[in-house]
Amino acid sequence: MAKGSKATVTDVTKRISLKPNKTEGIINYDVDNAYPQRVIDIINSSGTATLCTEILSKFIYGGGFASESLAKLKLNKQGVTANKLLFKVCQTRAKLKGLALHVNYNALYKVSSISFVPFQDVRFTDDDEKNEHRNMLAVYDDWQKVKRSKIYQKDIDYIHFYNPKPDVIQRQVEEVGGWQNYKGQILYYTPEGIKYPLAPSDAVLEDVQTDAHAKTFKNRNITTNFMASYIVRTGMFEGEQEREEFIESLTNFQGQDNALKMMLMEEEDFGADAESASFKLEKVDIQDIEKLYEYTEESVRNNIIRNYLIPPTLLVATAGKLGTSTEIQDATAFYNGVTEDLRSTTSEIFQELLSNSVFQVEDDFDIKPVKASTVDAKDTPEGKAKIVDVLKDTTLSPQSKQNILIDLYGFTIEEAIRLVPTSTEII
Repeated sequence: MAKGSKATVTDVTKRISLKPNKTEGIINYDVDNAYPQRVIDIINSSGTATLCTEILSKFIYGGGFASESLAKLKLNKQGVTANKLLFKVCQTRAKLKGLALHVNYNALYKVSSISFVPFQDVRFTDDDEKNEHRNMLAVYDDWQKVKRSKIYQKDIDYIHFYNPKPDVIQRQVEEVGGWQNYKGQILYYTPEGIKYPLAPSDAVLEDVQTDAHAKTFKNRNITTNFMASYIVRTGMFEGEQEREEFIESLTNFQGQDNALKMMLMEEEDFGADAESASFKLEKVDIQDIEKLYEYTEESVRNNIIRNYLIPPTLLVATAGKLGTSTEIQDATAFYNGVTEDLRSTTSEIFQELLSNSVFQVEDDFDIKPVKASTVDAKDTPEGKAKIVDVLKDTTLSPQSKQNILIDLYGFTIEEAIRLVPTSTEII
C-alpha cells in the first residue's frame, strides 16, 4: 500500500444505533430501543446459544463466593443472599455482558441494601438541559412494548448513577426533599465503561437466528411427515360452508399429526368430463433441501460455540462415553481461565459495594472457580475394566472386593453386596 494511503470500508454498519428519544428523554438502545430484549429473545430461540450462555454463566458464577458467611449474607429486605444475587448477575453478564445493581444508603452514607436490576430495563437519559432527569438512569420494564401498547412516563423510575461520596449522596437527598423520597443509586457496569454494550453473542447473532430457523424447519418437516407438497384441484364450491366441509373431511382423512402440505385450487372448468373425479391430487416436486440444511446447521453451531470459546467436551454431559475424566478436567481448567477476568471483575464490584456498607463482611470476596464434574470411576472404560479384574481376582476375599468397590469405585453397600454376595458384614 502506498505511503499515506488508508483502507476504507463502506459496507459495514454499526451493530447498534444510538439516538436521543425526546419523548421519553432517554438515549435509545438501538433504533427500536429494544436491543437487549431482542438479543434475549434470539438466544432463547436457539438451543445452541442457550446452552453456551448457560455454560458461560455457570463458569462466571463458579462455586459462588468462597466465604460461606458472605455467600449466606442477606443483602436486602427481601432476604436475597449474596450468592443468589451473584447468580442473577452472572446470568445477565453471560447474556448481555453488563450488570446493574441498585443500592440504598442510611443516614451515615453507608450502603444499607443491594438489589438486582434487570440490565435490559435500564436506559441512559439524554443530557438535554431541558430534561429534568438528565444524567440519570431510566428504569422501565417494558421498553419493547410487549405488556402495554405504549410507554407510560409515570411508570419510569429515574435513579442516579452510583457515586458513594457522602456530599454527592447528601445533595441528591436534598434535591428530592429528604431521605423518605430518596430512591438510592444504580451501579451500572460494562467492561467498556458507561455505555451500552454489545452482547457476548452479538458477533454471531445471525448464526444464532439461523440455528433457530433450522430447528423450525425440521419441526415443520416432521409435522408434515417429510412429504412433498400437493395441489388439490376441485371444481368451484357453491359457498364457504361447502368449501370448509371439504377441507375438514380431507384433514380428518389424513389425521392431524401427519397431514400433508396441500394447496386447494378451485377451477371453473374442472370436471367438464363426466368421468372426472370430484377432485384431483397433483404432486409438486420440490427441491430436497434437508441435506443443504445439514451443513448449514453444523456450521452455525460451530460458529456459536467458537464465539464463546467453549471446549466441545463441556458441551456433553457424561465422561466415559463422550469424554474421559481427564478431558473434562482439562476442559474445565481451560474455561476457568477464559472466564477468570469475568469472575474477578464481578468480585471487585461486590467488594466495592460491601466495603462501605452496614454489613459485616470478611475480606475474602473471591468467587470459587468451577470444579471439574465428579465422574464415578465405574463410568469410565478404564474403570469398568478394572472392576472386572477385581471381581475375577481369586486372591481377594469377598469382603475385600466389596470394600474396594465401595471405597475406590463409588458403589453403594447394596450394589457391592449384589455384585459380591456374602454373609460377611462390611466393616
